[in-house]
Amino acid sequence: MLILTINFINIKSDIFPYRFGFAKRRMHDIFAKFEQYLKDLNTFISDTCIHEQSDLSGDAMDVRNMLGQISSIVEVIDRDHMKVAFFGRTSNGKSTVINSMLKDQILPSGIGHTTNCFLSITGVDVQEPYLLRPDSPDKKHAQAIKRLSHSLSKECLDPNAIVRLYWPKTKCALIRDEVVLVDSPGIDMSPDVDGWIDTHCQDADVFVLVANSESTLMHSEKNFFRRVNAKLNQPNIFILNNRWDCSAGEDVSTREEVRSQHKERTIEFIVDELGLMTREEADQRIFFISAKEALKIRLQQSDGLSSGYEERYKEFEDFENRFEHCLSASAIKTKFHSHALRGRDIANSIYEMLTSIDERATNSRAASLNELKQKKQMLEFILKESKAVKEHFKKKIEAVGVHVEKLVSEALREEINRLSNTVDSFSYPFQKDYMNKYKAELESYLEENLGRNLMDRCHMRISAVYDEIKGELCGRVQQLLELQQHNQLGPTQAGLELQSAFEPIYQIDCQSLFMGFQAHLDFQFSFGPTAIARRVMGPKYSVFLGSLEADRNSGGVPCSSRSSVATEATRTDHVTPADGDILLFVATRLLPVFTSKAAVSATVVIATVYNVLGWRVIAASGTVYVGLYAYERLKYTNRAIERRYKQQFCDYASLKLQDIVIYTGNCCSTQVQRDLSSTLSRLLKCTDNGIKILKSQINDLEAEVRRLEVISRSTADRRRVISNYREDISQFLTMFGP
Repeated sequence: MLILTINFINIKSDIFPYRFGFAKRRMHDIFAKFEQYLKDLNTFISDTCIHEQSDLSGDAMDVRNMLGQISSIVEVIDRDHMKVAFFGRTSNGKSTVINSMLKDQILPSGIGHTTNCFLSITGVDVQEPYLLRPDSPDKKHAQAIKRLSHSLSKECLDPNAIVRLYWPKTKCALIRDEVVLVDSPGIDMSPDVDGWIDTHCQDADVFVLVANSESTLMHSEKNFFRRVNAKLNQPNIFILNNRWDCSAGEDVSTREEVRSQHKERTIEFIVDELGLMTREEADQRIFFISAKEALKIRLQQSDGLSSGYEERYKEFEDFENRFEHCLSASAIKTKFHSHALRGRDIANSIYEMLTSIDERATNSRAASLNELKQKKQMLEFILKESKAVKEHFKKKIEAVGVHVEKLVSEALREEINRLSNTVDSFSYPFQKDYMNKYKAELESYLEENLGRNLMDRCHMRISAVYDEIKGELCGRVQQLLELQQHNQLGPTQAGLELQSAFEPIYQIDCQSLFMGFQAHLDFQFSFGPTAIARRVMGPKYSVFLGSLEADRNSGGVPCSSRSSVATEATRTDHVTPADGDILLFVATRLLPVFTSKAAVSATVVIATVYNVLGWRVIAASGTVYVGLYAYERLKYTNRAIERRYKQQFCDYASLKLQDIVIYTGNCCSTQVQRDLSSTLSRLLKCTDNGIKILKSQINDLEAEVRRLEVISRSTADRRRVISNYREDISQFLTMFGP
């Protein structure tokens, strides 16, 4: 950041032209640094204005305007100099006065009308003087001034033109420090006096009227200063009554009377008529001199000096001292005082602006911090509540899953218990040669009925539990969304709509489940060996069948071609060996039994019965046995085969369905839990948008707080700098003020 530091030196020097130069340098230092300060401030406020949108747009515009004013002042200060305009009637000695002050014969002078155009003399840091014509930028030798400005020269310029002479500062102390002297043609030579004033005198700090002491102020001289006073606000005027050496031949009393007469008439004009100053001030601005004598003295030419020249030369020196004092004070006042006041006003305005920006930034920061605190608290609450909702409903969903699993399992067991009724209700043309088709239709029928019956039994109860927990879930989430909506964290939520009613899938894939079922539909006599073995052996029959199957697999006993191998689940209940196999088994396996004592006893009993009853009874029994066989064989119709098929299928299906009771209940439970979990995630996602917006707002607020802190620190630094600048301006006004 630009830091303004101006170290002033206490100036008490009476060399007033140098005081002006010092004031100009100090003024330039202040305003040049102030200009850079404003450029930096303009960048700062412009960057701040981008973030603040239009809040600082007015301040930015004001700073740009102030920057333009300060830049203009810097340019003016760089150009400013102390300007002295010499006016008077033709041949009153204006050029001679200037030459005397410069202590050199610089400007053309002589009797009659000499100077035909305006001449300005400016000090420069060069060794050789030069001049510039108004119509050419080319430098000319200084000796050309007589040719261009002398009225007797054929190359003399127009009276309104100005020739600028640049004289080395080392040759003349008066023009060493920003003093410009302007010589003019006689005011009685041109009627365009107003044009002269507008063109060459608007920025003059001091006007020196060179009058002829042989006469009082002429009408043309008074008219000129009336016009100057009308165009300029209270111009500084010095009046030199030149050629006072003509009074050298007069006695003292006459000389003093004439002097008093000239002075009184002049004071009346500039005080009573023009009102430019007080009488005391006017008395200090009127001098009686001989410029020609002063020039000779300074050129060390003693010839032609009249008596009393010492007094006249001393008054010329008094004029120079008062002139230099007035010139410096007037120039500082006219050139710098108003600029300093304007700079101080701008500094005050900037200080007030920075104070206002700092106050707004501080207030905005406090508001942002408060809002940031509320946002963080709200985010913490929403995240905590979302987590609580998630944990709570996870437990409830698990409980619902257990309930649904139990409900479906119980319903399926009930369906298994009444499976025979369901199978009996199946109606389809039964043909033994098309068993696969019949089996497929039966499986499809059973699958459809099981699914429908499970739905009828479970749907209402599952839906009630499902809707209850889902409604509770939506209510909790809706509260969070309403909180977000209230704080404008997202689009308006008119309410959370539930999805379509949930329907668990109760489908049981009977085709895959009953794939291993094989029916055994061969005729079996009720009193055949197999049936008798079943009745006699009871539970041991299954062990017997296992041994029989092992023998078959080992090849020890041949099996009937009509028998087929059943699945492991049906061997003990539905695979019935042929009667021939039983007899063969009895012949091979039970023969050793008959060799035992019990077998001998049984043989004795049978022989005894035979001896008691005789062959007739045995024959009658055989006839009855054959009759029973024939009766059962005739009753073994297609319908009986279908009933036997259904019975075997029902037994097989019951066992298989028992195996999947827990699995089916678990599947339905999983469906319900998955749907509710999905709903929970979906509903909680509805809050994610608000949470994202809230987090984004928190990030923005944190960035805003940091930015406002930077603005506060920056404005505080800039206020300290502008305070130092105001102190510098005040010191300048105190030191160089009027």
